Amino acid sequence: MGNFFAHIFPGTVFFFLGWWYFFNSLRNYYQQGVYVHQNVFNKRIEPFGKIILCIAGMLSECFSADWLLFPGEEDTEDSADWQHFTMYLLFFCTGICDLISPCYGKIGSTVSYMSYISAYMLESAIFYGHLHGRPILDMQCHMLISYSGLAVSANLVYLLYNPLSIVASVLYCCLLVLHGLWFCEVGFIVLSPFPTIWKLDSAAHAMLANVFFCWTFIGVVAVMSVIAMVTDKCCSRRITHDIRTRPLEMSGLLDSE
Repeated sequence: MGNFFAHIFPGTVFFFLGWWYFFNSLRNYYQQGVYVHQNVFNKRIEPFGKIILCIAGMLSECFSADWLLFPGEEDTEDSADWQHFTMYLLFFCTGICDLISPCYGKIGSTVSYMSYISAYMLESAIFYGHLHGRPILDMQCHMLISYSGLAVSANLVYLLYNPLSIVASVLYCCLLVLHGLWFCEVGFIVLSPFPTIWKLDSAAHAMLANVFFCWTFIGVVAVMSVIAMVTDKCCSRRITHDIRTRPLEMSGLLDSE
């Protein structure tokens, strides 16, 4: 289903998921003093939500496709529908892994990581193969989706071996939000239902798409950095206040005895 909605729907999901992981990371870090990366914010709610959204995405592809496994030589739409369907199937599998991973301790956590790494890596391969027979601007936009997915996958590989790194965790959230935002931006650039100035056959506009991609990443990093700094200042004040009041509370207890 190569249309505007087919890009906005997954992009919105990636966008909000990235922001949820970001706020959850900060909360865990400042409440517990250490951050252990977790792929799920709730062992039941998130996996079921992910599974339901992926099933909805797969069904939407089913309803719009002719489902010819080997379409005509010039017919790329059916092949694109298979690619979109496979993308939803990959993340459907991550939801299944999230459901069963708590039952297997550390091994389950590793399986959950590997399912995410594989999903983003294979999604990148899908969108890299989404370029054939398309105008140059369309090709460039989908290639950048592929690159952002590979960046998320590489970051998760690092987090697999360094789960205590808050910097790597925040970078993961930045990349995930970028991935979602760029999905949505591709919908507006390539398949916008509104009047647009983008020209699909323009090499200059394809070069501008690179610039917009970089600006999007810079904006995401800037916003998350400001939020992290404000949170750090607020939490530092609270911790300092708690340290100062504890001796007074202890002295009051001793006096009462």
